[in-house]
Amino acid sequence: MQKRSNPPLPTEAQNEHTARPFDGGEVHSVLRQLAVKREASSAGLGWSTIFASVQREEPFRGRFEANANALLVTAASGPVDITYRIDGRVISRHLQEKGIFFLPPRRDCEVTLNTPLDSIHVYLRPELFSGSEDKAQNSDFGLLPLLGEPEPITSNLLAVVEEMVREGDSSCSLLADSLALAIANRLVVLNARERKATCAVERQLSSRSVRSIRDFVEANIADCIKLDDLAAICGVSPEYFIRVFKSSLGVSPHRYVIGVRIHHAKLLLTDPNIGLAEVAMRCGFAHQQHFTNTFRRMTGLSPGAYRRAMN
Repeated sequence: MQKRSNPPLPTEAQNEHTARPFDGGEVHSVLRQLAVKREASSAGLGWSTIFASVQREEPFRGRFEANANALLVTAASGPVDITYRIDGRVISRHLQEKGIFFLPPRRDCEVTLNTPLDSIHVYLRPELFSGSEDKAQNSDFGLLPLLGEPEPITSNLLAVVEEMVREGDSSCSLLADSLALAIANRLVVLNARERKATCAVERQLSSRSVRSIRDFVEANIADCIKLDDLAAICGVSPEYFIRVFKSSLGVSPHRYVIGVRIHHAKLLLTDPNIGLAEVAMRCGFAHQQHFTNTFRRMTGLSPGAYRRAMN
């Protein structure tokens, strides 16, 4: 396999050519749906290589039509259930908080969002992946879509972009361009890893198997959920199940179960009459300290701090 090099820095001439503002007129029409309530965007900030928006998405079904620009989405909340239809395949994902969705330039994808989602959408000019606008014409650069993988480095870069959008400071265009290039470089690295993983594991879990696993986990959330039980639902060995599950949903079975437990705990924490020890028990944690440590690691807050923030 030919090794991909990082995209070169744009030349001064290319910077002048791409200095035109990147506004909301170049994004997918899905962002204009009634189900999407935009909170802030980079429109009017003078950014030229990147466009970003922050929004609340209610459940919907829509099509991301082929666009000259690349699209990167991260979940600011989660987990959420999403179904993608891309390249003739239907793929279900249990998107964790900070999971990412990447659609390369000139690719289309149908998306069904089954639960509400707070999201950050970032559009990247294609020349960020080629170093030249001329080379960027009519190309997806051989990049693969990324469908829901948790990716801390990319998420941290996007968190900076979100903060800049919310501040609305028009003096940050140079920083925005630098972040855009850093994100593009990171996506190239992730794409190389995804290509290797795709070659290693070809089979995907069916939508029916994903639903059966989800139903089983939710029905047994307070109990000890064993890998053998999950593998038996799909009729495969535990070793193979781990590989095909990660390939299909983008997370390990353990991370998936923990994500469901944390999501259920967030719902229970909105009721001040339920003590933390009981929340831990209902969500299948060994004890309250185990629950507290896991919750803080996954959300950045202790259960008590999360409850106070919600009430």
